[in-house]
Amino acid sequence: MREFVRQRPLVSFYVLAILIALAANVLRAMDPTPLGPMFKMLQETHAHLNIVTAIRSTFDYPTAYTFLLFPAAPMLAALIVTGIGYGRAGFRELLSRCAPWRDPVSWRQGVTVIAVCFLVFFALTGMMWVQTYLYAPSGTLDRAFLRYGSDPLSIYAMLAASLLISPGPLLEELGWRGFALPQLLKKFDPLTAAVILGTMWWAWHLPRDLPAMFSGEPGALWGVIVKQFVIAPGMIASTIIAVFVCNKLGGSLWGGLLTHAIHNELGVNVMAEWSPAAAGLGWRPWDFIEFAVAIGLVLICGRSLGAASPDNARLAWGNVPPKLPGGATDKSGANA
Repeated sequence: MREFVRQRPLVSFYVLAILIALAANVLRAMDPTPLGPMFKMLQETHAHLNIVTAIRSTFDYPTAYTFLLFPAAPMLAALIVTGIGYGRAGFRELLSRCAPWRDPVSWRQGVTVIAVCFLVFFALTGMMWVQTYLYAPSGTLDRAFLRYGSDPLSIYAMLAASLLISPGPLLEELGWRGFALPQLLKKFDPLTAAVILGTMWWAWHLPRDLPAMFSGEPGALWGVIVKQFVIAPGMIASTIIAVFVCNKLGGSLWGGLLTHAIHNELGVNVMAEWSPAAAGLGWRPWDFIEFAVAIGLVLICGRSLGAASPDNARLAWGNVPPKLPGGATDKSGANA
């Protein structure tokens, strides 16, 4: 088993992540406890959906734990595969990617990159709320504010905290950007790795749509198919941005955590009360912003996505020295 995992770490991780995600859906389907009242309660109380409210909901609605098990699948898969294939050394490497930034990134660069992520989120939130004020029904913006606080200071504080308590990023990113991305970087340049990882990320979400697909309701299957045309390119674009930020943080998974949280927070909480569709098929305004940013990064940075070299070997799992022309290896980069 250990040898198989070491030879095929990414396949082992991905299969296990999908199996755990499927198990979460099966467990949810087998439990007769209805979760409709829980979602209705959260909506009526304008609750901010985050890891705290998700855990708290499990006390009154025990089946809600499956909504935590699903996003936890990549993290659990990464921990299991790392333990089997790499042992303590693997856990040290995996956990090293949880630092906000990694060597040789200086603390000034690390703080600057993270601060820019927060500022971008505040700017996007402001744009979306101005749009809500201008075009949504009267009172919609006031209801949106209720999710964050009762005064400007508490709203700003909760907005900032929301990027650190978003359930999806907190539970997924150890798997996607902590384990899978470094494994892909052993063989692919950052852009190729980002496209592959974005596709994997999208396909892993498919089990979440199985109940709707097989519900038998009129138009359910077509609705799921159309949905994929929206989320698949969005996840690839989001992953390109995440890989760029990860590169600027020295391979820290915080690049994925923050960009993933910005994407989720805009849809789940910021625009929960009113979300305008753009260009049909359920596109949202921030989807096009993501596309523009991802395309811009590719045009400016090329295949390296801001890494020191297209090989990006220093950020790969195991820190393999980058290959230089003529077949030589850069020994100085082995432990960088």
